[in-house]
Amino acid sequence: MPDDQEPGAYLRAALASQPRELSRLLSDDSATVAAERLRGCSRIFVVGTGTSYHGALAGQFILRSAGIEAWAVRAFEFANYPPTLREGDGLILLSHRGSKHFSRRSLDLAEQRAMPWLAVTGEGSALEGEGVVRTVEQEKSPVHTASHTGAMLRLAQIAAALGKPPWRGQLAGLPEAVAAVLEWGDRVAADVRRVELKPVVHFVGGGPARATAYEGALKMREASHLVSAEGHDVEGILHGPLVSIQPGQTVVAIAEPGPALERTREVIRALGEIGAVVIQVGSVTDGYRTTRVDEVLAPIVNVVPLQLLAYEASRLMGVDADSFRRDEPPYAAAQAGFTL
Repeated sequence: MPDDQEPGAYLRAALASQPRELSRLLSDDSATVAAERLRGCSRIFVVGTGTSYHGALAGQFILRSAGIEAWAVRAFEFANYPPTLREGDGLILLSHRGSKHFSRRSLDLAEQRAMPWLAVTGEGSALEGEGVVRTVEQEKSPVHTASHTGAMLRLAQIAAALGKPPWRGQLAGLPEAVAAVLEWGDRVAADVRRVELKPVVHFVGGGPARATAYEGALKMREASHLVSAEGHDVEGILHGPLVSIQPGQTVVAIAEPGPALERTREVIRALGEIGAVVIQVGSVTDGYRTTRVDEVLAPIVNVVPLQLLAYEASRLMGVDADSFRRDEPPYAAAQAGFTL
């Protein structure tokens, strides 16, 4: 067990657990069995909030690659501004704990409309039923990492059960690919000390890597508290945000083979002309070169260097990544004013 007096100890332990947890999930066929509930659906909505939405966004591409029409929707929007639902629709809800208000309302809506559903959620979650697919034990850190990679793997198992994706044989190698990333701890710590973290760190990716960019920015905010971060899609950053990036600012770019690669490289070159410091992540980069897997599976691997960046940034800032600032009265009061 981690020493809970050491700042960020729970986050560090969850990071380290990911290869083991992914291996365990691969040996469990419950996602494959549960996927039969969605057999025959002509369209699947993948719904979540925060990190779970980023998992849903990655899942959208995973399911599409298996021949399934899929759309990622934030839980707040699905519950309050739902798309026009029709017969043949299905729902996959992603929720770490199963307790978030709009996630539950999304599931309620699916049941009201007689939509078949699955809920990908953690052990000990408040969600129950035949459609529940478990991931990992509840994380003690509010900065979710292992539950995120676990949820994306569950989505890949569901997609593989419902379709015939070309990447099915690559699933078994994901734990090893993640374990290789976790060996970079010292290198990441050195890079965090080398680059400028303020006023803002930018993250950018295209296609499935957009989900990774969004998640990298969220982890940086959640863990380091004092560092602002923004996540961009690869095309969107060129339509305004680029001109606000100053020389010397840090941008993390996720690059993988696929339709977004050429545009991502153009963005990296443009950032170089500005004088930004670009940290590259992906299987075809000169930076953190991760193991090559299919583009739609790459978020499971490429998010891990960004999790490490966030953890090391929290250490550099001298903050407790596990606190969520609940130990600071103004932030505790702010969080007491609403229910998630």
